[in-house]
Amino acid sequence: MSGLLATSLTGLMAAQRSLETVQHNISNVNTEGYSRQRVELATNPARFTGDGYIGQGVNVTNVTRSYDQFINKQLSSSLSAFGDVDRYHRLATYVDNIMADPSTGIAPVMNRFFNAINEVADDPSSVPARQVMLSEAEILTQSFNTMSGRFEQIRTQNNNDMIAMVNDINSYATAIANLNVQIADGIGKSQGLKQPNDLLDQQDALIAKLSEIVNVSVLPQQNGSSSIFIGNGQALVLGGSTSTFTTMQSTFDLNRLEIGLKTTNGVMEISNQISGGSLAGSLRFRDEVLDPAQQKLGRVAAGLAMEINALHEKGFDLSGKAGEALFSFSGDDIPVIKRSQNAGNAIVTAKFQDANFNPAAAGNLDFSDFKLEHVSGTDYTLTRIRDNQVINLTAADTVPSTGVFTLSSATGLPGIDITVDLSGGKTISGGDQFLIRPTYNAAQKIGVNIDDPRKIAAATNIELDANGDPVDDGSGTGNSVIIKGAMPGDNRNALQLANLANKLGMLGGTASFNSAYNEVVSGIGTLTRAAKLGASAQETLLNQAKGARESLAGVNLDEEAANLMKFQQAYQASAQAISVARSLFDTLLGAVR
Repeated sequence: MSGLLATSLTGLMAAQRSLETVQHNISNVNTEGYSRQRVELATNPARFTGDGYIGQGVNVTNVTRSYDQFINKQLSSSLSAFGDVDRYHRLATYVDNIMADPSTGIAPVMNRFFNAINEVADDPSSVPARQVMLSEAEILTQSFNTMSGRFEQIRTQNNNDMIAMVNDINSYATAIANLNVQIADGIGKSQGLKQPNDLLDQQDALIAKLSEIVNVSVLPQQNGSSSIFIGNGQALVLGGSTSTFTTMQSTFDLNRLEIGLKTTNGVMEISNQISGGSLAGSLRFRDEVLDPAQQKLGRVAAGLAMEINALHEKGFDLSGKAGEALFSFSGDDIPVIKRSQNAGNAIVTAKFQDANFNPAAAGNLDFSDFKLEHVSGTDYTLTRIRDNQVINLTAADTVPSTGVFTLSSATGLPGIDITVDLSGGKTISGGDQFLIRPTYNAAQKIGVNIDDPRKIAAATNIELDANGDPVDDGSGTGNSVIIKGAMPGDNRNALQLANLANKLGMLGGTASFNSAYNEVVSGIGTLTRAAKLGASAQETLLNQAKGARESLAGVNLDEEAANLMKFQQAYQASAQAISVARSLFDTLLGAVR
């Protein structure tokens, strides 16, 4: 009877373990990252008798989870790829909507400004027309200021999100490291024969969340733990230990965050090693969309101010006085940031080239930031950061007694002039660097310089002959044309100002102000459209990867319900066999008595 009882007990225990596992599957049907589990059974070794081999029942050998390393790796890669393009697309859409929206865009405001100039040209003596022109100029500058402010808001939010992402990376890394310890301990208890399935699922779920932020490489270890690497092999998790990632301020720009890795020697910047995930999407958005958009907007604002001011200062106002700058935009306002590691204390300044003396100054403007580096002696290099194009510069001592030097190049400078001040014992060493940002803050700084409509310089006030040519006073001097007093009806300078609307003075003399702005809008729109298509494609691939995992590891309630009935019947049958064995044993005992 012992054989019958023992065999029935093994069947009972096997059915019980199977029922427990099925119920565990059903309970976790909605648990994120859970993998369906199943009980693996094996026949117990048969016992030899004179009548042959008699079976000894069943043995529970293991409880395994439905898992495929290749599918999980595909899912991780898809999560990273989608996280990157989705984040990039959503942020680029914000910028695209701001620049293309008629209510917030610059193009309609700029058109109204030039229309107001035309109204002044039609009736130069009209003070109301002049007031409208000043009002439209104010609205235009406020539009530039507002849009630049919106860009800064997006930048601040993006920085805050990047800080949160880095904190999440560190949090997930710590959790994975803790699980590594538990998994290794669990596997060690079974001499490597049993797997702690639920802990492994939790680890996979954390790796999936981590992959949404940054692309990772996972290297399984023999003890069951997983090592996690980021970028070019930067270790994030090794066993139970983790590295700490952080955000750090750029060497030149305190508002620009980079990604750093804490080491025993300090913090190492690894921004260029980050790929995939929402963190990479944020970095790409900043470098490819946000910074260029702000710089190109500044180029339009700077070019407009330079051209308008240069022509306005050549005219005369309603009182016959020489015109002032219409826009409060100083050519000396270009920010130059000294690198904190510089050995010398030289002062570098930069300013926009004067459009009065260089008609192509606005067209020569480049939207990029530039890095100035002292090589040695009088040799410098100016690197255009957006594409690393290098311009070789030479210092010329314009005022030997003061130690102030201007830099020149055989190929010309991009619409700016650069001066190095070594006066008063200041020094500069080889390798010293300075960041020059010609257009980055230009849209934020532009404003209206005059508040009296009578000061609009609509007149030229130059006496003309019958043919419309300036009348020479016969003095033979360089400025020998006859300048008359107040000429309220003179609209010649206003006409020239109005003609600037269609002048191809931007982008190397190939675009008007509106065309230059529309080029920015269309460029952002193209990037946004491409990002949308990329996000759609990656979402499809991600859904396929999720579907592949679900088909393998997902819990099917219909299947589990069927298993529940099957194992219930097996349990009841084994229990009935035990009851039969007991009855037979009782009968045998009764016969013996």
